[in-house]
Amino acid sequence: MPARARLLVALGLGAILAAPTLALAPPAASAASTLYASNWTQGAVSMFSIGGGGLLTQVGTGITSTASFPAGVAVSPNGHNLYVANENQGTVSTFSIGVGGALIQVGPPVLSGNSNSTTNSQPYGVAVSPSGANLYVANFASGTVSTFSIGSGGVLTQQGTGITTGSSGPIWVAVSPDGHNLYVTNYTAGTVSTFSIGAGGALSPQGGAVGTGSGSGSEPENVSISPSGQDLYVTNHADGTVSTFSVGAGGTLTMQGAAVPTGTTVASGPEGIAVSPSGANLYVTNENEGTVSTFSIAAGGVLAMQGNTSPLSGTTTSSQPFGAAVSPSGQSLYVANFALGSVSTFAIGAGGSLAAQTPPVLSGSSIASGAYELVVSPDVGPAAALAATVSPTAPASVFSAQPSLPGSAPIATYAWQFSDGTRQTGPLVSHTFPRAGSYTVTLTLTGADLCSTSGPYTGQSAACVTDAAASSSHVITVPAPPRASRESITGVAKGKPKLAFALTAGTLAPSLATIAVTLPRGLTFSSRRATLARRITVTGVSGRPVKYSATVRHGALTITLASAQPSARIAITSPELSVSKLLLAKFKAGQRGKRPQPVKLTFALKLTDVAHDAMSLHIRATAR
Repeated sequence: MPARARLLVALGLGAILAAPTLALAPPAASAASTLYASNWTQGAVSMFSIGGGGLLTQVGTGITSTASFPAGVAVSPNGHNLYVANENQGTVSTFSIGVGGALIQVGPPVLSGNSNSTTNSQPYGVAVSPSGANLYVANFASGTVSTFSIGSGGVLTQQGTGITTGSSGPIWVAVSPDGHNLYVTNYTAGTVSTFSIGAGGALSPQGGAVGTGSGSGSEPENVSISPSGQDLYVTNHADGTVSTFSVGAGGTLTMQGAAVPTGTTVASGPEGIAVSPSGANLYVTNENEGTVSTFSIAAGGVLAMQGNTSPLSGTTTSSQPFGAAVSPSGQSLYVANFALGSVSTFAIGAGGSLAAQTPPVLSGSSIASGAYELVVSPDVGPAAALAATVSPTAPASVFSAQPSLPGSAPIATYAWQFSDGTRQTGPLVSHTFPRAGSYTVTLTLTGADLCSTSGPYTGQSAACVTDAAASSSHVITVPAPPRASRESITGVAKGKPKLAFALTAGTLAPSLATIAVTLPRGLTFSSRRATLARRITVTGVSGRPVKYSATVRHGALTITLASAQPSARIAITSPELSVSKLLLAKFKAGQRGKRPQPVKLTFALKLTDVAHDAMSLHIRATAR
């Protein structure tokens, strides 16, 4: 059997190691399993730890945003910073996210748009680009969108004073998952504006604004985009509907059919919107009915209401649900109840169905806090590492993802890619390489929360920390199998056999260190120490004798070379090597005929290279 070598690769390095495993630390994340809520009336941001079943526990009573009426909230893709738009002061606050999700304000709030001490731009919606390089803010009163570059520590620097949307009342924003386009809902004009995103995050208008519902009075509110980036959804507050747009070349929007009702009447007042990370469901909060509607998303982004009723958010129809957010795992929906100053938790079941979990949790310091918008901190993806038993070209090499570590959720899929074009899936795979040489093996992991090298992004905040650690590529060396030649066994007829063979390490393989020989039936080794050194000769690549030590155990002879050799010639003579009477009789019987029949004998060799990796092969010799 050809050579096998234990190879472990991790942390971007490929090496032949003796250790079978290597522990890796998962990528760090500042805030895992934390929900943040802006409390519009209280002028504060609340923090909730997320426990088992998605249940919430408020930590403290909220931290002030240093400005009144905080509205939109977004978390950076790396999970390090939280951004809050302060509607009444025309500013944006930055918080760093510390241990346990704790918030620490970073400097004073920065102006958004053309805000100054006398003019308020009224920023509402915020969105961080998937790359984490830019923050976008919709300024309702000034009719503009501000672009901020995000620097070290999450510090914001506004680029210019904002670009007009071409329509009045821009209120919410969403960035496409590929980071190429920005979409803005214009509340007063009843439209959606599209911008292309260029170098440095600069915005350029793409065509004219597109209507969302019945006309300028539809009052489009929130906006979200599918994780695939192919469909855009907008809630129309005055029409009681949600509109679906297909996203075409250059980010252009085309409305798909008529807007779909979200509640029981046109006065349902849809506000918040959230797409599940899988892209299978859409959730809409109905402010005037105090409910949450669930839609399934079919091919082409087509929406279908699930069931005939929508669950209440809070304890009453006057709870006024506003913001909505789905957990990265897709197992929980959170809804901010403005009138109750609370946050409701819903378990997401089969088909996206909702089941309320316990009473709503207070947000801020009182029911008058005015819970407004929500965002969940991104999950952490898995860290990929692989272990491999690399074989030469004949048997299959075996690859294991066992050294990998899960992130915030268990590992769901294992994708293997080999540079010879082969792809496989699973935690343990085997692959046969066509020839000796160097190959790249890539393992990419995806968590049950869809976190991988990237993750779901539905317009405002990434669901997963962007980390390349979920994929690991390594170059491995596949050696050719070792070769044996000059196999011969002589002197059998006289009962004094001599075995001779030469070994050459395979191409790209390490040099030989030990050689273990197991004889075929009928031949045996002596275990007397006195004969071992006198009856064995080892010649190295230079033709000179090589020093060695030899032992016989369980019938196998092991020769340990004092210096490793790329090739070696072994000769073993009697009385170290002896032949049984049965084999001798078999050999003599084969010689009696007119045409003597040779006797074929198979010897098993187990070789060990300088890296202590075992290789096995068989050689066949003809007895004479």
